[in-house]
Amino acid sequence: MKRIFLFLLIFAVLADAAWLVVIRPNPELRELARLPSRSELAAAGRKIAASAPVRQFLSGELLRPQPLEPLELVPEDALLLIDAADAAAAGRTFLNSRFGRTLKGIRWAAVLDQLDVPPLLRKPAEEQLVSLQHLLAHPLLQEAFSWRTVLALLPPEPEALAAAPLDTLLTRALLLTAPPEGGAAFLDLLKTEKKQPDLLYHHGMGILTLELEHGRKLHASLVGGQIALSLGLEPVQRSIDLFIRHFIYKRNGLAARRDYAELKQDAGGRDDFFLYADLARLKALLADEAPPPLEAASGTRSMALFHCPDGEAAKLTTVLRFAPEELRQPLQKKIYTAAPVANRTLAKMPASLLLYIWSGWLRPDCWRQSLIDSGRQETADKTDAWFKTQTGLSFGEILSLFGREFSVNIAEISTTGLFPVPRLCFVVEVRERKKAERFLSRMLSGLPVKSQKLPNGVTLVSLQAAKGMLQPSYAFADGFLYLADSREQLVAILAESGGRMQDDTSFQAVDTGKGQPGNLLIFARAAQLTDGLKELAAWGGTMIAVRNDQIGEKSKVLIDQVIMPLLDSLGGFETVSLRSFTRSGELVLEAAALTAAEKQPEIAAEAEPQFE
Repeated sequence: MKRIFLFLLIFAVLADAAWLVVIRPNPELRELARLPSRSELAAAGRKIAASAPVRQFLSGELLRPQPLEPLELVPEDALLLIDAADAAAAGRTFLNSRFGRTLKGIRWAAVLDQLDVPPLLRKPAEEQLVSLQHLLAHPLLQEAFSWRTVLALLPPEPEALAAAPLDTLLTRALLLTAPPEGGAAFLDLLKTEKKQPDLLYHHGMGILTLELEHGRKLHASLVGGQIALSLGLEPVQRSIDLFIRHFIYKRNGLAARRDYAELKQDAGGRDDFFLYADLARLKALLADEAPPPLEAASGTRSMALFHCPDGEAAKLTTVLRFAPEELRQPLQKKIYTAAPVANRTLAKMPASLLLYIWSGWLRPDCWRQSLIDSGRQETADKTDAWFKTQTGLSFGEILSLFGREFSVNIAEISTTGLFPVPRLCFVVEVRERKKAERFLSRMLSGLPVKSQKLPNGVTLVSLQAAKGMLQPSYAFADGFLYLADSREQLVAILAESGGRMQDDTSFQAVDTGKGQPGNLLIFARAAQLTDGLKELAAWGGTMIAVRNDQIGEKSKVLIDQVIMPLLDSLGGFETVSLRSFTRSGELVLEAAALTAAEKQPEIAAEAEPQFE
């Protein structure tokens, strides 16, 4: 105790000495050391009380839980997720589109009747479709789909899924939405139903349960500023569990899964629709009942599909993730892991093409090797022997002459003859030009051919078939072999006169690659191409009817009432494109569509006649 008093005494002496020697002679230091007055303390207190943090604390805002992102309330083991900014508006837009109106206007029941589809095959699907339509038409769900909606599918029990697929999936689905005016108003709407909902509690949070038709129950709860809805109780309870965990862990649920977060980042925040699927676990769940596309996709891990408005066009992107070491099929592995290449044929394509397909995926000899890898060595040997006899080169040697780049285009579909004929042109990369020239010369030996040198020095060789009325032609230029069914097509490409496709604004609107390397590019003028496809469909139906009257009648029903209307509705798109490319562990597909301008009805210049 004496030691403490001694320390206090020493401190007091030193403080007095500092005041007398240092602070008192210096006015600035004396002002700093002065204690504030009562009026100064009151003014400072008023400023602190008026500050935003203090106001929020006194009002309880800091203690009140802030709304969470819906993805933070989706369990991390979700198999499937759909995130839509306005699902109801998107659905209305689709149904009001030309394609949607056509799809809805087809009398499907009458078509199935005329096709003699047995009721045993139709009835289960029709009953489940009607049940789903009743459910989606419920006012509560219609209201919920009007805002940002997140729909997730949680893992079901395999036994329950096998016994009742639709009911099981519905009870494992979780819907999250946040009304702009708050969730309380939506829950009040739930209480206005004829049947009053029951109230359950989970960790002290209320869950309203409403009985619906067909023995189903709708469970709803206000969780973290989001309304959680499900036909099963457990999905809502798991959202509540995640909400409580949020007080301890900052990131929760599916939003914390790395795979999902990386795929979501690809959308760049511009998406108004996002779908995520855990393909590996979906395939394991379905086991033997997996659909063929999912069954064949060995090594695939997950995928994302998202829609982004892109200027005048709509853009839909699919990203497929895979594990290269798990790709069992040799051809699949080569396709998934082939590096992108630059497209060297696009710059030469005329602007008027109806269809352009380019691939830079695989060298042609890889297809023969895949035949051998699949255990069909004998077939490959027989093919080699036949080509060796006919051309002097084996099939493998012929394929080795060509490289990775290959394209095919359609200039037009001629409908003036007995049947529609597309005007085709093929372009293939050549690795050994001299061998390829000798090969083609041998194939055409003894046939009438005509050679012509174009102004740019390219030699055009044309076969004079039907006394020159038909002139299939070929030419070598810039490391490529050009083959076409007419001389005019090659002149339009190689003479480099007229507009080019890559400079056309309708192509640029759907060109998602912008000249970047890729593996696949498809471009089509949909409105013009569908006219030719309709002619081909009609001709195909006629050929079927000639061979078999009974089958012809059914094909006529399918063509006239389904195929033709759907093809006609595709005229609502001016141009469409599909681009694909690979990157490390991912296969990416980008589709874009430019909607054609709606034709306004013409207004007559003269007044309409009046009738009495």
